[in-house]
Amino acid sequence: MASNSNYLTALGVYGFKSVEPVILAALVTGDPLLLIGRSGTGKTFLLNSLSEALGLEHRHYNASMVSFDDLVGFPYPDDEKSSVRFLETPATVWGAESVLIDEISRCRPEQQNRLFSLIHERRIQGMSLEKLRYRWAAMNPCGLDSGADYIGSEPLDQALADRFSLILKVGDWDDLCLEDKRRVANPAGEGKVNVKNEELCQALAIWQASFQQLLEKCPSNSHLSKES
Repeated sequence: MASNSNYLTALGVYGFKSVEPVILAALVTGDPLLLIGRSGTGKTFLLNSLSEALGLEHRHYNASMVSFDDLVGFPYPDDEKSSVRFLETPATVWGAESVLIDEISRCRPEQQNRLFSLIHERRIQGMSLEKLRYRWAAMNPCGLDSGADYIGSEPLDQALADRFSLILKVGDWDDLCLEDKRRVANPAGEGKVNVKNEELCQALAIWQASFQQLLEKCPSNSHLSKES
């Protein structure tokens, strides 16, 4: 993976160049990714743009407003009344390939607990989400760390926070170079939806294949235990 890549810039996403290799690595491994930054720093735009560029069946939830029923749908018994099914809608999580949980630090503690298995295991209500590949989240800095600006943003439950393999702090306006400031301020791309980006898709397929080869060369746990 080239350190000087500009895949995000090609999507109209600016200000992430320094962390682009980490974001691309999250796409390769499929590990849960959490972005932390002030409002207006492009966190949501970045993650939604990636889902569009990769042609993913995507779900975007605002954790401060969404209920658990919004995620799973309305439960009802099957014909034999031996198990429960869920009435699906275009907004339910079933069938999603990528999920963005926005404002995750603003949802109630009990709601955070319900998100645990989704982020950690790709499961919900004990059922596997077979198609789900990417679990992403975004939040503002906690009110304790940012003063009065984000009083409603609370620290994540430690167990939930630990399930994010990659946690990135997103730069603010002052951290952008002059060129990126001009690009962000240009209204020409406002509301633009990215089409599937074949160059990124092809590169990702190559990186994932290489990553899988590296994993297969890793010694097994039994091998490590014998040596120790």
